[in-house]
Amino acid sequence: MMHKYIFLLIVLAFGCSESAREKNRKDMLPKARGEADEIILVVDSTQWADTLGLGEELRKTFMGPMLGLPQDESLFNVSKVNPRRLNSVLKSAKNMVFVMTLDSKTPDSRVLQQFFTDQSLNQIKRDSSIFMRTQRDLFAKGQTVMFLFSSSEERLAQEINYNRSKIREFFEASARETIKEKIFNSPKKQLAQRIKETHYVEMTIPYGWEKARDLKNFVWLRKMDAETEQSIFVYYEPYRDQGVFNEIGEFRDRITQRNLYDGENPEVHIKRQEIIPVFTERVNFNGHFAVEARGLWKISDNSRGGPFVSYTIVDEEEGLIYYVEGYVDSPGTRKKNLVRELEAILSTFKTKGDIAPKDAA
Repeated sequence: MMHKYIFLLIVLAFGCSESAREKNRKDMLPKARGEADEIILVVDSTQWADTLGLGEELRKTFMGPMLGLPQDESLFNVSKVNPRRLNSVLKSAKNMVFVMTLDSKTPDSRVLQQFFTDQSLNQIKRDSSIFMRTQRDLFAKGQTVMFLFSSSEERLAQEINYNRSKIREFFEASARETIKEKIFNSPKKQLAQRIKETHYVEMTIPYGWEKARDLKNFVWLRKMDAETEQSIFVYYEPYRDQGVFNEIGEFRDRITQRNLYDGENPEVHIKRQEIIPVFTERVNFNGHFAVEARGLWKISDNSRGGPFVSYTIVDEEEGLIYYVEGYVDSPGTRKKNLVRELEAILSTFKTKGDIAPKDAA
């Protein structure tokens, strides 16, 4: 079985250890360019043009829509590049994907095969279970690279279809880390500490965010400017049973009706929009069972609305269930990047059980 873990020696890679030689190589690399959601996709032009097989699976994976937005916005901004036109500027991109199959004999595919050693190509022929390899800092510092490969175009299309979520999550996680570097330069440590002392939870809060409402088991934070408002709220209560996960939308509405209302007119409150369904997915949230939800919200008088992303998290150690959400109010603008900022902040959330002192073994 060990041969399954020995795959792909990539050109310019000198091993996985941070040896002095590898450190020197990285120090000489240019800084990666581009936005967190931009991807350079290097693929055979004929395969990319395929409207049913490999090309279509690549488009579905990288150019599919982000769920829960009021307008269609693709998960990533993809630029398809012919491998024969790949130059030093393109190779310094923040995110890159190389796609290669051994059954293609076109000039494009021959160039792509040069990124693999003979040993690696033989390994791909022998073991069909290997189809993906990732690497950091290959051509530039701060770069994320993925290689997708197989012995045949049909086989690779099947692997991409089956592993679509895994492939996306690799670049989504990379985007979150890039965004964190940008927004967490000057975190609001005092505000975070006050929330920890009051609610026994932790979250990194970027500069510009303020506390809007603080109740017994609820706290609401927001960031406002002339055109955009981003909000995050945390709610918690004793965990009773799994039934709540079958009615995330209703659970959310109960929370917002009680806590996110107009101070002058309590009948006006935040609720779900029902023009699209709430998309839910079971996830592992920092070691906890959780359900991610994406959808649209509105004020009950229909005056405002926008997208939200949330996590319903079980802290079994403390017997609590948490609902943490970020939502955007930004009329007339693209909202994907604003939602991604909220995702980055929410990913830092820690429950009471996470931060409680642990007994020494």
